[in-house]
Parts: sequence; C-alpha cells; structure tokens
Amino acid sequence: MSALTKIERAGFRVFLNGDNLGITPAKDLTLPQQEFLKSHKAEIITELSTYQKIINWLALIGETEQGVIDETIDRCKADPETLSYFLQRADGIAKPH
Repeated sequence: MSALTKIERAGFRVFLNGDNLGITPAKDLTLPQQEFLKSHKAEIITELSTYQKIINWLALIGETEQGVIDETIDRCKADPETLSYFLQRADGIAKPH
C-alpha cells in the first residue's frame, strides 16, 4: 500500500500545494501521522504529480466530469496496468510528434 493510500484511508485528503503537501483536515493529524507524512513526503508528491498528469490529460481531451476523473484515478491507484495505460496516453499527447 502506498503512503498516499495509507493516509487517505486514515480519512485525510492530500493534495499538492505548490511544492508542498496540503492535507485536510490537518487539525486531526496525530503526531505519528505528521511524522509519517514528513518521512514519506517525496513519495507522496511523486504519486500526486503522476495523478495530476493524468488529470491534466483528461482535461485536455475534454473530460471534465468529476465522477469520471475520480473513477479513473481510483482505478489507477488500484491497478498498475491501468496506471501505465493512462500515463502512456498522457505522455503521448503531451509530447510533440
């Protein structure tokens, strides 16, 4: 289980805030959870950046329905092959031919 998934399953929403992590509800973080986030910050930022790339690609192809976007990201989190597929699509559109 990824660090991002672990903290999300604890009931938090984690997001990129520039080069930093944002988390809600931050006031509910325990000291061990704060330490966990600090020690896994780079991993979580990398994972969130990957999902943001897919979200950007979805927007580029005109997919703006939040339910579809959420389902796509959830599928990517659960299945490495699905993640690979969507990253290939995102990379294919993002790079000039």
